Amino acid sequence: MLIGTGKNQTSELHLSIFLNLNMNFSKMKSNKILSMLIVLCIILVIVMYFRYRPYSWPTGLEALGCLVSIILMATALLILWILRDEIINDLQKRNVALGLGFGLLWTFEISINNLIRPGLPLRDNIDNIFWAIIALLILITAIHDAYQTNKFLNGVKSGFWSGIASGAVACLTALIFVVFGMKYLLMDPVNIKEWTDIKATENSPGMDVYFAYQTFAGAIMHLFILGFIMGLFLGIIGGFIGKTLHFSKK
Repeated sequence: MLIGTGKNQTSELHLSIFLNLNMNFSKMKSNKILSMLIVLCIILVIVMYFRYRPYSWPTGLEALGCLVSIILMATALLILWILRDEIINDLQKRNVALGLGFGLLWTFEISINNLIRPGLPLRDNIDNIFWAIIALLILITAIHDAYQTNKFLNGVKSGFWSGIASGAVACLTALIFVVFGMKYLLMDPVNIKEWTDIKATENSPGMDVYFAYQTFAGAIMHLFILGFIMGLFLGIIGGFIGKTLHFSKK
């Protein structure tokens, strides 16, 4: 339990120190950093679209995926800008800052896969460990905020913002590998085996084009599935737990 007396109060104190880090988050430019990451993602998607051209280029499913992702990311930026006065406060800034920190774990995991290139099933186990750690951090943050403020909605917001910020970091990391580090993807024994197995039936002009869009799909999944949706889901759970713990303390 996070809340209680004695040792449990010490645990609560340690958690608060971890989450607050004695920093004035109201002075941090976390939202500007998040916006900049999303802008960079949009730019890299455009670069990828022109650099890696499938047979169906300039149309086809790959082009549609690029267009939809750009529209969604641009929409997120527009909403963040329009509603900045209503949604941005110290708590929101802190959650974005924490999410950016959590996202560095995704960067570490993606770098392990593409630079160290562990084999299977070790790679899947590493992916699952990082996913579990990040999910746990988002959940703890949501519980903490809901408990401290006695507001379920603050837990939901915490999960949402920390989730989408961490997803943005992961998305950018993957796209950087696509645009600037394709050689590392092409050196990966797992990718080489996959391409050897499917190249006869895959309608792709080359291994680089194939894995550009495979990695792109993973990048978008990290932003919207493991970022937006997972963060919102964990925020709801964390908000409920935090609110319940606050109520039970009375």
